[in-house]
Amino acid sequence: MQPIASGSAATSRTATDERQFSDDLKPPHKSVAAYNKQISEIPELELVESLGQLKLDSPPDATLTTTIDERRIGLNISTMPQPSDAGLDGALQQHDQSNSPHDNNTYDNKTYDNTTYDNTTYDNKSSTEPESADKATVPAGAVPANSVNSLASLNRPSTNVSDTESSSDNSDTESSTDDSDTESASQKASTARVSGATANSDTIVPFNKSQGAALINNQSGEMDAKKADIFHCQTNYLQLKQVISFGRYACAASFSPSSKHLVIDALDSEDDRILGIWRQTADGNWSQSGKFREHNFHFEFNRSENTLLRTSSEGIVTVSKLNSNGFWQEEVVLEHGPCGRGENHVAVIAGFSPRQDKIMTYNFRAGKIRVLPADSNGQWTPLTQTQEIRHRRQWGPQQPPFKATDHNLLTYRGATATIWAFNDDSNCMEVQKVIECSKWIWGAHMSDDEQYAVIFGVDQAIFLGCDGDGEWSQIGEVCHPKSYSKASNEPIIGFIHKASFNASRQYALSVDSNHIAIISGYDENGSWEVKTEIQDCSDARFSASGRKLLAQLYKPLSCNKTDDPLDQGQPPDEHSDDCCEGFIRRTYKGFKLWDCSSNGGRLDKVQTCEHSGSKTVIFSPSENFLLSYGVESNFACIWGYDEEGNLVEKAKAFHRGGVHYAAFNAQEDSVLTRGNGQEVKIQGLDSQGKWQEQLVVKHQRQILDGFFSDSGHLAYTVGLDGTACILGRDNNGQWMKQAMIDLADGYSIGGAQFNGLDDHFLIYGKKINKKDKHQPGLVQLWGLDSDGKWVEKEQIKLDYPVKNAEFSPDSDHLLISCNDDRRGYFRSKNGTVLLWKIPASPGVETAHT
Repeated sequence: MQPIASGSAATSRTATDERQFSDDLKPPHKSVAAYNKQISEIPELELVESLGQLKLDSPPDATLTTTIDERRIGLNISTMPQPSDAGLDGALQQHDQSNSPHDNNTYDNKTYDNTTYDNTTYDNKSSTEPESADKATVPAGAVPANSVNSLASLNRPSTNVSDTESSSDNSDTESSTDDSDTESASQKASTARVSGATANSDTIVPFNKSQGAALINNQSGEMDAKKADIFHCQTNYLQLKQVISFGRYACAASFSPSSKHLVIDALDSEDDRILGIWRQTADGNWSQSGKFREHNFHFEFNRSENTLLRTSSEGIVTVSKLNSNGFWQEEVVLEHGPCGRGENHVAVIAGFSPRQDKIMTYNFRAGKIRVLPADSNGQWTPLTQTQEIRHRRQWGPQQPPFKATDHNLLTYRGATATIWAFNDDSNCMEVQKVIECSKWIWGAHMSDDEQYAVIFGVDQAIFLGCDGDGEWSQIGEVCHPKSYSKASNEPIIGFIHKASFNASRQYALSVDSNHIAIISGYDENGSWEVKTEIQDCSDARFSASGRKLLAQLYKPLSCNKTDDPLDQGQPPDEHSDDCCEGFIRRTYKGFKLWDCSSNGGRLDKVQTCEHSGSKTVIFSPSENFLLSYGVESNFACIWGYDEEGNLVEKAKAFHRGGVHYAAFNAQEDSVLTRGNGQEVKIQGLDSQGKWQEQLVVKHQRQILDGFFSDSGHLAYTVGLDGTACILGRDNNGQWMKQAMIDLADGYSIGGAQFNGLDDHFLIYGKKINKKDKHQPGLVQLWGLDSDGKWVEKEQIKLDYPVKNAEFSPDSDHLLISCNDDRRGYFRSKNGTVLLWKIPASPGVETAHT
């Protein structure tokens, strides 16, 4: 892999398209005067129709400005947003010069750019800089929203080029900059101007509805008339900020963690994958800041959200930075090759280091790692690496996902592991330690603080530590015993599939495929030793604090079953129903809990809790309670400590047919459970510290969802009967129903969510009858009134089924993604993303009192 000139990868991918496009744009072999005379004789209606067809065949978002005079013939295609800041004049002037048409004799030197999006070309840095204002192009939605006939503005008297260039106040320029903060690159109509001796008019051709992006007027809250039939609002409670449409399908849309960026992954009408980015401006509006035409498997913002890391399916890693004009500009492009398919079918994995000062990329098939540190100027430059960093990770769940590190890096190939460290002086990764194992390495990973590492093979786990001088050494080793079949007494081949340290690094665990877990750690003299061995262990893990160790236990099913559900009986016969192709089906018995917080290297006070069929055991946030449940058990069990420090059963929540989900709220004073039936239950702590069943919510059909809000103050339930229920607490702290929601007849609920402030709640769904094509999508938004009561704020019916609806992390916006896939995914003709501003709710403070 070598760093390449910015945009060269995109050039190679679009060379064929550009060559064909250039042939289509070759100037006629006749004089300009003769050509202008021919143009002037074409009837205006025919010219408009031709330009309209040109627009339909052109990429969405494209602005076409055709300039013909006696000196030059050229066609400039752009999807850049119009300038909204006078301070950008210098940058705009420079960009305009780089896109000026070439002479006839040098037409093969393309004037258009070499990165494409939805068949539209961009500059060679994939940045979406605005076109110069003197182009006087008119966005599709620049028509005033309160105009009686929006088409009337499409037939304005023209101004010639010289007039346009000499006057900054002409009508075209005003239209292009009016409400410019909302006129992003995805909000352009096609403008075709014939200027020169015979030019006498400007013709504006709006976008085809099924392609590109449509514009709305954000100030009035009204939308382009062409998009008015896509959705129908009941109350106009929300302020519509963007309508973004794609030619085929909107695959995914999401906000950045700060809510300041919106990223949409979509398919255009040619089934090409594209990535569009919108940025929230200082005045609260949104403008497009980047478009990239490639299949991006992964994208990631850095913490400051001024750098974007993208990984394509071709194995190309691109680092883009947000420039001073608010557009994403490529800084570094890395091509990995040959590209294969690694984990989750990703050719290359890339990510920022925890301190955000490095980028690491891993080519799974080639087995190579590349590191790009940021220099003092914030530029990403590859290391001056003389020794390749090779890494051959094994397949399987035993290996955690690859992630970038700050200073130390652990790699392995075959039976050899290597620890690398970053050297600032030489600007490279240097080998710190090489570990040779007796057998092939099955997995390895480093602790989050990069001071400890574990390497494990088939039956051996090696633990390493780093001292204050940066020297690595082995601090312990564990060998797992062989297991033998009880029927044949033959050894059972197994391997270690999990190994990790606790948070204090005083203890470590390793678990193998024969369900044996070994806990090891330091003794009182500082030597590493085995603490305990656990048989029939389905899983083992340390708590987040590292102070507790949880081991979940299996039990084999018995052929000689008794009435005691915990009776293991005898091992099943190999021909019984409990055996399948030589494997014994196993069920869950319970769990064991150790205290790892004592000094002196002792695992204190192991406690055994039996709960047959409990596949899942979770800690509460403070780790003072535990919750066990499973589909093979008809109850969830809450565990806590008594006055002597013993872990005891505190309460049970019963569900016929098994428990599918259970969770603590953030305050850990409530537990929500749901099963396979029609009920959701909430247990709560009373004033005496006892768990009591406080609420049972029953739907007419099976439960679809039921969760606490992130704050833990609210909860909701959703049923397959198309109903939802908002739950909260009364003045005495008791859980109660606060609102019952019933979607319109014929709609089912696809999802629901509280916003982060707990003052709005959304549900979305689609029609149950797929043959009913009329308004198949529905979104309801509920909010708090001035009295703190839940009321329906808005209902939006859409002409497309809703794929997803969600709030922004800051709770200020609502995002709706829908696709015209009523005829099936592969027949979808339009994907649309709607972005709405949510007004503040007057009842948010009342809700939590």
